[in-house]
Amino acid sequence: MVSTLGIVMINTTGIAHSDPAVISGLRTAGTIFDPASGGVTDAATDGLSDPALLERQRDGDAARRQAQADRVDRDEALAQMSILLLQQRTTAAEAVRRQDELRWVRPIQARITQRFGGANGHPGIDLGAPMGTQVVAAYGGTVIYAGWESGYGNFVQVRHANNVVTCYAHLSRISVRVGQQVATGQQVGLEGSTGFSTGPHLHFEVRLGGQNGTKVDPLAWLAKHNVYY
Repeated sequence: MVSTLGIVMINTTGIAHSDPAVISGLRTAGTIFDPASGGVTDAATDGLSDPALLERQRDGDAARRQAQADRVDRDEALAQMSILLLQQRTTAAEAVRRQDELRWVRPIQARITQRFGGANGHPGIDLGAPMGTQVVAAYGGTVIYAGWESGYGNFVQVRHANNVVTCYAHLSRISVRVGQQVATGQQVGLEGSTGFSTGPHLHFEVRLGGQNGTKVDPLAWLAKHNVYY
């Protein structure tokens, strides 16, 4: 019989045995006495020396460590994939932007009201649209003039590669300043009827060789760059 206060041994005659020599060799807490064998086992460590149990514990610990390592690897892989996808989207968007900058566009969504040349030597084309319609740079470049010009009214000039200059006249409002870099399709002003004008329209010119260069047919120039009215 085991007590939490001590150990009492019952001999074969049923008499309690409390030999101090026996009791002093035993632990009074967590100690199990086996009457059949007369042996004593520490309950706190009983079974822990079982090789099969120890092997299962080691296997379980290894499995938990591997699962944790797998989670870390998976999280790192997902993070790398997210970064790669973001880089790909950024690269694609940048490619589209650059492609847009390499093409010419209509300076205004409008209809042709007067063509280049003719009997009066018209130096550009006139494009009619409602007052205040957006006017954009036909190609990216640098603004070299933005202000009032006799006859042209509110007037903007943009210099592009190869010293090609586009001109936007009769604007009701100017949206850029000299020295400003503008992208293809960026607003430079609003259509109007300032200067020598009989009604709202954009007078558009293309000049080769600089600000005061040779004036060429804008429709032919735009068509050469796959832009049509």
